[in-house]
Amino acid sequence: MTNRASKPAVKQLEEENLKLQKVVHRLKQLTYQYRSAEVIQNALFRISELAAQAQQMDNFYQSVHEIIGELMFAKNFYICLYDDQKALVNFVYFVDQVDKDILFEQLPIKTLANGLTGYVLRTGDALLCPPTTYQQLIRDGEVQELGAAHNDWLGVPLKSQDKTIGVMVVQSYDDEHNYTEKDKDLLVFVSQHVVTALERLQQRDLMQREIAHQTAELRHVNDSLVKEISVREKAEQQTAVLFAISELTNTSDNMTVFYKSLHQQIANLLQAENFYVALLSSDKKHLYFPYYQDETGQKGERRRLGRGLTEYVIRNQQPAFINLTRRQQLIESGEIRPAPGQEKIEKQWLGSPLILKGEVLGVIAVQSYGSDFLYQADDLELLNFVSQHVAVAIDRKRSAEEIRRVNQFLEKKVTERTEELVSEIERRKKIEAQLFHDAHHDNLTGLPNRALFTERLHQAVAHKRRHPEHHFAVLFLDLDRFKNINDTLGHSVGDQFLLEVSKRLNECIRDNDMVARLGGDEFVVLLDTMSSAEDAKDVAKRMISCLAEPFHLNGQDHFSGASVGIVLCRDAEESVERLLRDADAAMYQAKVQGRGRYIVFDQQMHQDLVKSVRLEKALRQADIETDFQLSSENIIDFASDQRIGCEARLQWHDGQRQLMADEFMPVAEKIGRVIALDQFLLRGCCQQIKQTSGNQAVTMHLKISARHLTKNSYVNALIEEVEAQQVSPGSLALEFTETSLSLNELRCLASLRRLAEVGFMLVISEFGAGIGPLQFLHSYPFDIVKLDHDFVAALAHDKRARTLLKHIAHLCAELNIELYATGIDSEIIFAQVRNLGVHVGQGRFVTDHQQHLISSVHF
Repeated sequence: MTNRASKPAVKQLEEENLKLQKVVHRLKQLTYQYRSAEVIQNALFRISELAAQAQQMDNFYQSVHEIIGELMFAKNFYICLYDDQKALVNFVYFVDQVDKDILFEQLPIKTLANGLTGYVLRTGDALLCPPTTYQQLIRDGEVQELGAAHNDWLGVPLKSQDKTIGVMVVQSYDDEHNYTEKDKDLLVFVSQHVVTALERLQQRDLMQREIAHQTAELRHVNDSLVKEISVREKAEQQTAVLFAISELTNTSDNMTVFYKSLHQQIANLLQAENFYVALLSSDKKHLYFPYYQDETGQKGERRRLGRGLTEYVIRNQQPAFINLTRRQQLIESGEIRPAPGQEKIEKQWLGSPLILKGEVLGVIAVQSYGSDFLYQADDLELLNFVSQHVAVAIDRKRSAEEIRRVNQFLEKKVTERTEELVSEIERRKKIEAQLFHDAHHDNLTGLPNRALFTERLHQAVAHKRRHPEHHFAVLFLDLDRFKNINDTLGHSVGDQFLLEVSKRLNECIRDNDMVARLGGDEFVVLLDTMSSAEDAKDVAKRMISCLAEPFHLNGQDHFSGASVGIVLCRDAEESVERLLRDADAAMYQAKVQGRGRYIVFDQQMHQDLVKSVRLEKALRQADIETDFQLSSENIIDFASDQRIGCEARLQWHDGQRQLMADEFMPVAEKIGRVIALDQFLLRGCCQQIKQTSGNQAVTMHLKISARHLTKNSYVNALIEEVEAQQVSPGSLALEFTETSLSLNELRCLASLRRLAEVGFMLVISEFGAGIGPLQFLHSYPFDIVKLDHDFVAALAHDKRARTLLKHIAHLCAELNIELYATGIDSEIIFAQVRNLGVHVGQGRFVTDHQQHLISSVHF
């Protein structure tokens, strides 16, 4: 009984529960519709507010995009407006994920007519266009494919009074976002509010333009009134200025005050910062400027009449307004010529002639160099009007000044003549003293020159003859690295350097001694009345030490030094010429022995000097083609025991004995025959290469002077000789000594690079004889480094030399430079150089040791 009663109750409960679920579902739908309506209402309200709040149209369109993005998927969105008069579609706003790089603002309607945008413009209907609809429109011929392929496209027309004025579009490129008919209705509804807001914005812009137009009209009327007041004030000011100019004749104390006051009065009428008065001379052939005020600092100088702007006004007797264009026209027509050396050209120039009784007296002119102020035609008329009164005032003032000047001249004439006579006497005395000083002193340093030093030296020699117990010495100084300082820093810095040198030298001597400059970087010192030879040595040491201190030039420290030759006068029969010659010879020996030292001239040096003179004379008279022969020394690869080259050398038989190149080439360098000897050596090498062309190819090494690198003509001669001999430059190795390259590094470097480009092998020889600068390995295009024979000889007993060679070998290997050794004269040296990384060399031991494989070549 209980079960039967409970079944109907359960069924009833289920029915009530089902009804309750339907009620809840309906309430949810109503809630969603209410919320959607609220979102749409807020969006429409925000669009309406945009018309009042947006300051620019770009901000308006961006805000519309953001609002629509809250209603539907709108990451790809654009608005375009149609201009039917110009047949253009203006894309006022365009944001697209796919076509993000496309930038355009306007497109002809013809370009878009067959696209979806053109379809909406043409039909005036909203279009929901998924791919199926899009393909159907294409098949029907309504549209064509334009732009990137979309997944869904929704466009609605923007209509104003039933006229389509544009299109608003959203589109999707993926399957996750599709549009519905509900979205289309919503976008159509929103578009009506967008059009309303857009029209309100356009109406506001129109009103603002009208307000601006009315404001401009009122400003124009106000400007006219201000101009009329200005004209009246200007007329009153002109009258006051003309009256003041006429009064200047009586109120000015002199012409200078007169012209200055005239300038001030004209400046009251027009811009006259740059103003001058030009007057003709009495002979009408010259122009002078009694007053010239210019912002450039330029001064008016008297000149002959020419083709300037002032002369142009004088010739035509008419005022002229000349700007840059008119100036160029006058130059082209020959009416004027630019002033030579004029740095700043006036952009505007106004000039008016000063005419009195039909005759031109001169010109008054104003000019402007900048663009901040521009003259007008009225300014020229005003200047011309004032010029008539200025001419009268100038004539009156000039006449009064002339009378006063004549009276003053007559009063002062006698006094001035007396003063002139006294001044003339004093001036001539000063000139004579100055001429004597200039004739006996160096122009740059103010030190005594050769003439004064020679005169003083004659006096010292004469004193020695009267007092044989009194001794004196002559020091000859040559500065180290002066040429480098002069070439790299310029002559002005070189002059500063010489001034500092002269100052330091003067600090090293006594009051009764004399320092003189012979020229260039050569200085001589006379040490008078010495007690012993040590006094001269002490002075030389002080000078060398003083000049070794850094010189602060051009903001940097530079180092020099000096080589000093000393000659002692112990014989009363000495001559001035011999003393200077011997001191020079001692200085040269100091340079040869390494610079930065002093050498005292002795008897052995005298004998060497005599020998050098004889050798020089014989070398000048020698016939290069008959008196010189070539010999060679083989260059051996230690690893293969093969000859890979030979060094060609010159020999000279001077009639008494056979001389090697080291004995006579320094003299040939001195007398200028080294170029001819090197060319003879080069021809001999080329001939030997051609004779042995069928045998084993070896490289001919020849040591030539670095003088070939100092001129392009010398370099060209080397190249032309090899070309004429039809020999490959690569079969020749040109050797240059380390010390000779240091004399003119920049010029030598350029010439070496050119020789390397032609194909010559380049060798730096005697490496280690000097300081061995690393820049020769780093910057210069050398293929081979030859160690100096003295450096090689030191390997047998000098551990430091061996250590240094080990590093040089490693460095050359890293730089891909071959390393040769010269002067290998013993088995010990041979073993040392091989152990230290040298694999190629030459010398007596190498030649003797390899007799079973190679033999010396003589030609």
